[in-house]
Amino acid sequence: MTKTITLATSTVHDPAHAQDVLRAAYRQVFGNAHLMEEQLVPTAESLFLEGDLTVQGLVSALASSDTYRSLFLEKNGPYRFVELNFKHLLGRAPRNQTELSEHVQRLAAEGYQAEIDSYVYSAEYADAFGFDSVPYSRTTVTTTGESNLTYVRSLNLRGDFAAFDGGTRPILKASLATGSAPTSAARGNRGAHSSRNQRRYRISWSTSSPTGVNRRAVQISVVPFSSLTSTLQSVQRRGGSILSVTNG
Repeated sequence: MTKTITLATSTVHDPAHAQDVLRAAYRQVFGNAHLMEEQLVPTAESLFLEGDLTVQGLVSALASSDTYRSLFLEKNGPYRFVELNFKHLLGRAPRNQTELSEHVQRLAAEGYQAEIDSYVYSAEYADAFGFDSVPYSRTTVTTTGESNLTYVRSLNLRGDFAAFDGGTRPILKASLATGSAPTSAARGNRGAHSSRNQRRYRISWSTSSPTGVNRRAVQISVVPFSSLTSTLQSVQRRGGSILSVTNG
């Protein structure tokens, strides 16, 4: 079922800000694709700029467009398409094989629009982004209720900030099928993997029962990407609680 949300209270009064939001929505939904004029979605743009469409409605319209279907479904298999839907519309990776399979089956049984709606009109989307926020990558900090493995998979799926999501091979299929962290081979070409491994990640975590005068309740660890998963697992084995994981 196709839904279009229009709220008079969401009228945009600042045209410059509206254009910024519009560009951000295109960049997020289309995975940094450089679109030609004929690939744009002018009807949705007009409704949004006139205040007749919320950001949520704009995101839905962009993801429901022929351009999105052409770029991410027709050029990819269903597994890669679902991976990218999670990235573009919910800002995270699929949590497990069951979640991935549910969306692949929905696409086959209920069709394209039902698959898009299942993200944009979900309770998770509403809680994370509401009516008027453009979806974003939720990998800058860990999220309450999400596993560390989902966080690491989301980092792999995120890739470089300015890179186009044009790769046709699923990145997380093997990781989800085996319940393990993504391998280096699944993270893309050697250059991209090397670039990611050069980044440092700051893990903030608390000890379960701090003791001793020099023992801090909150600990900080700075590690490369290659050590991120093992460090998170080590903290949890020691009874620690992850507070946040940030770049830098």
